[in-house]
Amino acid sequence: MRKPVAAKPAEKPKEQDKAPDEGVSAQAGVRRAPLVEGAVGLRLFGRSLRYKDDVFGVLRPYTLGLDVGGFPLPGAPQVAADLTVYPLARLSDGALARLGLTGALDQSFGLKSTGSNGAVSYPTVAREWQAGLRYVAPFGQADRYGFEVTGTYGMNTFRVDPVNDERPLDLPNVEYKTAGLTLGLRAALSEKFDFNFRLGYLHPLSAGELNSDTWFPNASMGAVTGSATVAYRLNRFADVRLKADLRRYFFKFNPDVGDPYIAGGAVDQYPGITLQLGFQY
Repeated sequence: MRKPVAAKPAEKPKEQDKAPDEGVSAQAGVRRAPLVEGAVGLRLFGRSLRYKDDVFGVLRPYTLGLDVGGFPLPGAPQVAADLTVYPLARLSDGALARLGLTGALDQSFGLKSTGSNGAVSYPTVAREWQAGLRYVAPFGQADRYGFEVTGTYGMNTFRVDPVNDERPLDLPNVEYKTAGLTLGLRAALSEKFDFNFRLGYLHPLSAGELNSDTWFPNASMGAVTGSATVAYRLNRFADVRLKADLRRYFFKFNPDVGDPYIAGGAVDQYPGITLQLGFQY
């Protein structure tokens, strides 16, 4: 008689590999077009205004922060926030889903500047805002990378306010109005870490008092910006990010005989370090 054979237990089907998290990067945001992304936090910045070829030696350099060889270390506080909205992200799966409206604001608080003799402390305001359009083109395996193009109009103000109707006359207030183009690269480095690098050129339309008739009316100028950001993802919607950035304006003054000041040019630079809570939805 044939012995019964025990039935072989059915094997459990193997679980399929888990699908990668949608929106693989809360900071890079290149896998799936978000509806909105942004960040808010604290920025520490510095400022250094240095003149070149000051013929009469009367132009006063300015430093905000600890000066290390003419470079200011970031230390003055600002609130830093940015927001980008992709209005067609939920209506289209095509290229228009990656076109966004973007804006950013950095606002100082509690800043002071001293006069040339250091006897008086003057309230000081540092503010920058930008607004424009951003397009993100994903590429690479699983769209883990993205190429950015951003066009903006903005204003960067550094102003020393008067005390008792007086302010330092040897320090020009600047108000840069600029049109700019920035190129960027986004990358989801891993499940938790993202990276963003941006490099741009700003065309100053004006510089406030620095290119006025009182200072350097014939000045020509330009500006470059750069930033690098590393973000750690907390979940699908939030991350903590650390950013280092530099904005550098450069001038050629082209003075004429009889101008109030004679100098070859100047460099006005603003380095910064920012810690922010980022979000994406």
